[in-house]
Amino acid sequence: MKKQDTRLGRIGFALALGGLLCAAPVFAQTDDDPWARGKWESSGGRFILGVGFVYALFDTSAKFTNKATDLSIFIDAEGSLGLPEADAVPALYGGYRFSKRHSVTFSYYQIRREVTFVDEEFEFEGVHVAGSATLGDRTRFYNLSYGNTLFSDERSRVSLRFGIYGLDLKYTFEASGEITVGEDTELAVLDEEAALVAPLPVIGFDFWFAFTPRWSINPKISFVGGRYQDVTAGVLATTLLTRYQFNRRLGMLFGISYFDADVTIEDSEERTDVDYGYSGAFIGLHMVF
Repeated sequence: MKKQDTRLGRIGFALALGGLLCAAPVFAQTDDDPWARGKWESSGGRFILGVGFVYALFDTSAKFTNKATDLSIFIDAEGSLGLPEADAVPALYGGYRFSKRHSVTFSYYQIRREVTFVDEEFEFEGVHVAGSATLGDRTRFYNLSYGNTLFSDERSRVSLRFGIYGLDLKYTFEASGEITVGEDTELAVLDEEAALVAPLPVIGFDFWFAFTPRWSINPKISFVGGRYQDVTAGVLATTLLTRYQFNRRLGMLFGISYFDADVTIEDSEERTDVDYGYSGAFIGLHMVF
């Protein structure tokens, strides 16, 4: 129930803030805009580069199941184990427009979170641990896609994008001390890891609309799904960004981002199910060359 309530809360947050961001450009228009008779972004530079941060609220969990014993360990990272729920995630993106119809884009996000416990007790499904533990999240996301413009005019554009989404997941839990399984207790180390590097197909839509030469909005939605070796994954990623151009080369982006992934890693000994999600606010600089 907690996972469902949190996910609904993230969607509600996205809708509320998205409405404010969409309204902001309308109220910001002025009659003396110095670009009122100038060119719009659709005829601007070919190169795009941006840097920024996503202040993200995470909601993640993992379940490790031993196939031989059917023994499972469920980790509610931000809930019962206290992994930092909020974190500033650096982001880098860029692109190149070959023509009005064809373009390529890339993006990169890196997440680093960790929490350590000393002399604590943990209760999992059928497993009791008394000792020390470390939970870490070292996940990275890559995206490289080709865009084909379906529609465009001087102040709007709709593009279909498809390419490769790189999911580099590293989710680790290590505990040492007295470990009790059933009625058997021994000094041992419990080491669980959900780690993978999977290039998966991605398809999505990229919308852009300019209210004025300075103010525009850029909603995006992407779907990732497929199987790579022992990995099966499904991802929904959306962003709603508002951009303000200081001049023709430099602008500021701010908006919201939502991400939700269901990943299954299965080998001959263990099955790992990871639910990885976050939502948050983005701010950054947008440069056109």
